[in-house]
Amino acid sequence: MFTKTRTDFIAIFAAFLSAFAALGTAWTAQYGFDLFPCELCLYQRLPYIGILALSSASLTPFVDSEPRRLAMGVIALLFLTTAAVAGYHIGVEQGWWDSSCAPTGNQSFSIDDIQSALQKPGTPACNDVPFTLFGLSMAVYNMITGMALSGLAFWATRKTSLWNTP
Repeated sequence: MFTKTRTDFIAIFAAFLSAFAALGTAWTAQYGFDLFPCELCLYQRLPYIGILALSSASLTPFVDSEPRRLAMGVIALLFLTTAAVAGYHIGVEQGWWDSSCAPTGNQSFSIDDIQSALQKPGTPACNDVPFTLFGLSMAVYNMITGMALSGLAFWATRKTSLWNTP
């Protein structure tokens, strides 16, 4: 049992909780409110899954402070990655650039194409915005959150007093 507060443990645990909350919000929107994710929405979740895995491994008692600090640096990059993917998704939503998951222009379909599309569940197009809050899409909120958490994780990585074990 630790007699002093392990700030390195707390920092990694905060990153774990942040990633868990982000994924929980996405899954609640998907399964609780039927806001099915597009391809880019799913890509935005991957860094959070990586953060959960890395922080879980770092929270084991036999991991020292320095490896946890290195893990926090990687976690900061993963938060930045989800923010970058969200930024790209925002550009697709706004029509600033095209994406393979966002149909553009006139598309012609044959009867066979339509029948085969009706037989399988559809994935929403990446340029459709099914939900906004205060005029901002979920991708905007994810980008803001990812940038903020990345900044905090980078700050925590550089703060040497967090990583000195008692």
